[in-house]
Amino acid sequence: MRGVGLVILFWWVATGLIIAMQANPITRFAGLLISTVLAVVGTAEIRSVRDDLSAKGIRRGFLGGAMLWAWVSASFYGGYITGIHPTGPLAAAPSWAAVPPAIAATLVSDAAAILLILAGLVMDRDARNRTGLWSLTLFWGVQQLAKLNVFFGVENPAANFLPPHLAYLHQFFGPPVNSPFLWMSIAATIALTAWASRNARMAPSEGHRQAAAIYATILGLAVLELIVLGIPLEQTPWDSFLRARGS
Repeated sequence: MRGVGLVILFWWVATGLIIAMQANPITRFAGLLISTVLAVVGTAEIRSVRDDLSAKGIRRGFLGGAMLWAWVSASFYGGYITGIHPTGPLAAAPSWAAVPPAIAATLVSDAAAILLILAGLVMDRDARNRTGLWSLTLFWGVQQLAKLNVFFGVENPAANFLPPHLAYLHQFFGPPVNSPFLWMSIAATIALTAWASRNARMAPSEGHRQAAAIYATILGLAVLELIVLGIPLEQTPWDSFLRARGS
């Protein structure tokens, strides 16, 4: 339960703080500096527990990967590492013509995440504890799934979560109607969550059980986020952070 609680707490607090830090250019830059320091600390954590398969070592590995993901998110939402901004009129999403500019709009941020994952593969070569690497990969993967669903169309794309300097991304939002891809995404993610949960119960050691529980929680939160995309809600768990941002 410690691992599950840690993932949920990070998911809520980190998301909220990244939203709130977009209040003005000073707080945006402060968010980038803080997340960069945390990314350095996270890298050191991943290195220090690379052979530690205790439950505590697994949780520390997760925090290391989570701090790296926080840097990717903060640098994107702050507008520092995003992609190629579109110019001129674009085809409406979803359409094949809108795919290249949509990919380009977040290309640099996605490339940074992929480079971090590749660096983690090199850094964790022959490591016994790869929880940080796989957590980072899962966070990035479920984000791509959410982006695809927003592109195809969902009832609740949560456009108010984007700060004003990322408002240009709204043109890549599909129609406010749930597409069939949403239900397929939810079903597939539920299946992966069930598989990871089973591994958490059946794993032979405490460390492996802890790692599987962390992965299952990340996937379970992804299911929740996908469901929220398909339901028009007036309130979210991050409303207080949105108010702090001035939205």
